Amino acid sequence: MIDLHVHILPGLDDGPRSWEAALEMARVAAADGITTLTATPHLFARRVVEMARLNRREAILEVAEELRRRLKEADISLEVAVGCEVPLCPEMLTLWEDGQLLTLNGQGRYLFLELPDTAIPPATEEICFRLLSRGLTPILTHPERHPLFRETPEKLLKLLRLGCLAQVTAGSVTGDFGWRVSRFTRKLLTAGLVTVVASDAHDPRRRPPRLSPAVARLRRWLGESQARALVWDNPEKILAGKPVR
Repeated sequence: MIDLHVHILPGLDDGPRSWEAALEMARVAAADGITTLTATPHLFARRVVEMARLNRREAILEVAEELRRRLKEADISLEVAVGCEVPLCPEMLTLWEDGQLLTLNGQGRYLFLELPDTAIPPATEEICFRLLSRGLTPILTHPERHPLFRETPEKLLKLLRLGCLAQVTAGSVTGDFGWRVSRFTRKLLTAGLVTVVASDAHDPRRRPPRLSPAVARLRRWLGESQARALVWDNPEKILAGKPVR
C-alpha cells in the first residue's frame, strides 16, 4: 500500500517531536503493509499563514533525506516520497511562483490543498481554477471532515467538477472521527468522488500511519478492485505524475 499523506518529519509541524517517534511511526507503517509513504508536512509550522514560520522547500527536502538515512540505518523497509500540505490562501500563488510549494513527489502535477477548518473562503474556486490553469491539480485533503462540506455537499461537488480531487482519511472510513464523518465519507466513496484514502498520520499512537483497517471496510463497501485503487493504484499514479481519471 501507499500512504500518500503522512506528517512524519520531526520539528516541522504538529507531527512527531523526535526522530524516535518518527521511526516508531515508520515501523507501524511497515508492519501495516505500507511500502511507500509521502512525507507531507504543513507548509506553515503552526498551520496558520505566518511567513516567518514557512517550511521552506530546502528544509523539507533536507529533513526527508535525513529520514531516509535513518530508515536505512534502522533497517526499516519503507520508501519515502515528499510533498507538503498547503493551506488555501492568496499567498500560495506567489509561493508557487517562488518555487516554495512542493508538489507530490516533485512531479509538478498534484498539490495537497487544505481548506480552513470551519470556512470555505469565497476565493476558493478562483484559487483552484488558477492552480489548474497552471497545470497543478489540487487534491483536497480530508474534505469529509469539513463541517460545511457535510452541510452543503454541493460546494464540494463544485470543486470536484472544476477538476480538484479528494483525499479522505483512513480514520474517517473506520469511524475514528465520529458517525457523521463516517456516514458522509461512505457517501462520497460510494458515489465515486474519492481518489485517495490516506492516513494523515501525526504520531505513532493516537493518529498512526495505518491503512489496513480502512481497507478492510473499503473492500466491504466497494469491492476489492476499488479498494486497491484508493490505496495503491491511484497513489502510485499520483506519485508518478500520471492522470488518475
